[in-house]
Amino acid sequence: MKIRMKVMCVLLLLLPSMMIWSAGTKESAAAKADGKAEITIWDFKYGDVEGVQPAMKKIDDLIMSQNPGITIKHVGQPNDNYYQLVRAAVQAGQGPDIVMFHGGVQAYEFDDYTIAMDSYIADWRSEISEFSWAYCSENGDAKKPVHMVPLTTQGFGIYYNKALFKQAGLDPEKAPSDLDEFLAACENLKKAGIVPIVAGLQGDPFSIDFLFRCFVANIYGEDVKDLGTGKQNFAGNAAFKRSAEIVKELFSKGYMDPAGTSTPYFMDAANNFAAGKGAMFIGLLSDVCHWKVFCDALGIDGVGYFPTINFPQAKYKDQQVGQPAGIGYSVMTWSKNPEAAMKVVEGYARGEGNALWMGMTGALSPNKNVDIKNLGYPLVAKILEKPFVLDFNTLLLNEDANGNFDRYCAQAFVTNEISIDKFIAVSQGMLDNAQKAR
Repeated sequence: MKIRMKVMCVLLLLLPSMMIWSAGTKESAAAKADGKAEITIWDFKYGDVEGVQPAMKKIDDLIMSQNPGITIKHVGQPNDNYYQLVRAAVQAGQGPDIVMFHGGVQAYEFDDYTIAMDSYIADWRSEISEFSWAYCSENGDAKKPVHMVPLTTQGFGIYYNKALFKQAGLDPEKAPSDLDEFLAACENLKKAGIVPIVAGLQGDPFSIDFLFRCFVANIYGEDVKDLGTGKQNFAGNAAFKRSAEIVKELFSKGYMDPAGTSTPYFMDAANNFAAGKGAMFIGLLSDVCHWKVFCDALGIDGVGYFPTINFPQAKYKDQQVGQPAGIGYSVMTWSKNPEAAMKVVEGYARGEGNALWMGMTGALSPNKNVDIKNLGYPLVAKILEKPFVLDFNTLLLNEDANGNFDRYCAQAFVTNEISIDKFIAVSQGMLDNAQKAR
């Protein structure tokens, strides 16, 4: 698809950067003539100097040692205007060789400006499931070329503090198996003076958003994909309405931390859980707020996990909601050294580099060859043993996926501005918008 550019002032503000890109392009051409290649990477993770950057530096050094002709120039870009920067590069027709994208619609926007990778990944394609490759293909169509190599599998689930479970008289080695057990656990925790569910709802109510994604996986299972075609819907589905009622109940009974309304999810709520200030947390599987962070804080064997809350109206149980690619790397069409750029991407996606990436950052890698046992975190195996189904949020249009669903979650369940029926209606409208755009 063609990119609709925003106001021209963005380009004017970015003019100095564009001049640097131009110089970089000339340098790349000269380097190629010398049989060497400088590969520039843009991403929104490299700026995390305490978390992700050390891992990336180590992987970059490893790739360069394995490929003496390649020099990597890694540039961390700000999160808040990252995609504006990429759009400006596209408008200029030049920029970095490799760009990090979020999986799904944010990557598909740039399909016309990223190379088809199928011939480059042919020898190792089998290391990553077609579930992920299809998601990374042009416009998410498995029949079309791959345009991004996935670095993470993203998803959501519920972590719990075993010590606090034990303190409340609960079995720390047994996660709640259904709604009745879950509500009983919440009540026991509350009576013991323990916050049952640590929440982050200020600004964007991610705790509710992520919980709904877990519910939807159990309601629709493999049919989640049909929420994008009209074969499945939120409207008229009794289980979806019941999931909204359950969320309401968690608030009305005080199981969802009342202080959560004034607590940002990133990173305050996650830090509260890691500090033992509550028993359960609806967290991520990769990126941040995940298994490694919590196990490092609460002890390798101190954290339990379950993928969702099973309830009678849902057709399935224990479904693990997942995004086949949380983040990934694409190579831009203007790169003067696509072969070298793909070697860099491969160095991140497989082998020793991929093991470093997962072990140091806690990212959940889609590469099946990663030695999970060697990581030293038994919880990872428990997460991966659950069946993955597609995160419905990835089917929505960008604006709905990254703002509107959260906004209506907050209105429906935090501020009580709208009813459950209204929430279902606007959520169905988001599905309708996605169906019309197909």
